Amino acid sequence: MTDENRLAFQASKSASIIKSLCDLYGISFQEAADLYYQSDISELIEEGIADLQCRSVKYLATLIWDEYNESKKNT
Repeated sequence: MTDENRLAFQASKSASIIKSLCDLYGISFQEAADLYYQSDISELIEEGIADLQCRSVKYLATLIWDEYNESKKNT
């Protein structure tokens, strides 16, 4: 896979996860984008770690939501 193809795939995956966050949790696109890009999960996906990019968007959205809720508890 070329770097260009990999970047296109990651952009598409990120957009799908953000849309899934909106659909699953009834939040705005801006809120979902903020959650996604501030999450540790998004960094792992973009780095290609642990094959997370192969997981379903709903599963990844759920992980990000859980990470967000956990961080709220710890503040």
